[in-house]
Amino acid sequence: MTCTVFGLKIDNVDRREAVQVSEGFLSEDRFHYIVTLNPEGVVIAQENTDFISAVNQADLVVADGSWLVRAIRFLGEDLKERVAGIDLLLDILSLCRDKSFSVYLLGSREDIVSDAKKNLEDRFPGINIAGFHSGYFDRKEEIKIIEEIERLKPHLLVVGMGMPKQELWISRHRDLPVRLAIGVGGSFDVLSGIIPRAPHWMQASGLEWLYRILKDPKRIRRLSFIPKFSLLVLKSKLNIV
Repeated sequence: MTCTVFGLKIDNVDRREAVQVSEGFLSEDRFHYIVTLNPEGVVIAQENTDFISAVNQADLVVADGSWLVRAIRFLGEDLKERVAGIDLLLDILSLCRDKSFSVYLLGSREDIVSDAKKNLEDRFPGINIAGFHSGYFDRKEEIKIIEEIERLKPHLLVVGMGMPKQELWISRHRDLPVRLAIGVGGSFDVLSGIIPRAPHWMQASGLEWLYRILKDPKRIRRLSFIPKFSLLVLKSKLNIV
């Protein structure tokens, strides 16, 4: 079951169901992609029709953000729970290890994605990370990346370029020989160890975003989405165009 809010479709699934759906995607010999949508993404979408199309064409869209879940419920739609993008990613990577699905990592700086690869190999012994590349490249380098992915044919493509760039990139490359692609934002920073994961109580309280800002003050400029998102929710509730 899906709901549509702010012009965007969101699937009403919990974490366990999202993993089950992902396993189905990995078992099918065709391209699928997942969007982990947060409030900042909702704000971006209001001024980016290409991003709206990319989200609405995805095979699975989960609500990644307690504020987004609360807003959807406030607007009268049913939503089971928040599905944190990094938790879903780790569940899928565990599945890839268990089922021998190969993985390709694309995003962040070269040193960060390299460290993320090493840490994932330690965390999931036996996982097949077939290749990786930073998220900084020109058109010439992009062609080489695409050629490498076409040669390796990984089952899972993990793209960490930030929203909306990663979703637009994935949407443009739906012809890649990949079974599942997922945009993961800044998750490579956490997986590499450069930014630690928030304590469990902050995760459970929906305060992981605050922890990341405390650890990386440069992120504070991104908080401009908060009043925009709040106004958007209020206007939607009052049916104000």
